[in-house]
Amino acid sequence: MAEYDTDSAVADSDQELVALAQEGDLEAFGVLVRRHQGFVFGVILRVVKNRSTAEDLAQDTFLRAFKNLNGFRGDAQVRSWLYRIGNNLAINHVTRNRENPTEVVPERSTGRSTARSAEQRDLKEAMEAAIAELPEDLRRPLVMREYEHCSYEHIAYELDVPLNTIRTRIFRAKRALQGSLEEWR
Repeated sequence: MAEYDTDSAVADSDQELVALAQEGDLEAFGVLVRRHQGFVFGVILRVVKNRSTAEDLAQDTFLRAFKNLNGFRGDAQVRSWLYRIGNNLAINHVTRNRENPTEVVPERSTGRSTARSAEQRDLKEAMEAAIAELPEDLRRPLVMREYEHCSYEHIAYELDVPLNTIRTRIFRAKRALQGSLEEWR
């Protein structure tokens, strides 16, 4: 078996690693997991809002990807494929458990309670509430763009919506948020 260096500029591409993993090279799949585990965890955490659940679902994402490795044709980027698996698992989990996907992620306590941090916390809660009030067709593209740092093209591909529609929806979502958060200006 070959040795892999995930930090090397000459490391195998994701597509090459998938091909090797499809041939039974478990280390190649391990490299894919290490490369994308942070991204997958972040995608899931934004949906389920619970670190422990997100960790479990991220692991399930890679298990599902491994089981379906031979079904991956390479039409999309590996990252997009993993995004879709993880996001679908997260949405299914939230739906199945009737959890609120916009629930606030608990903040770590620093032991300091200042007026500024309280104001920032209030603003964060107001922002999350305003985002939660957006219709799903506006909320999802906005979250993908602003919190998951996806390109417009990636969002269009993942949501199967024309690129210009995605741009319009994100613009409308931002405009709606500005109206909802007017008191914070």
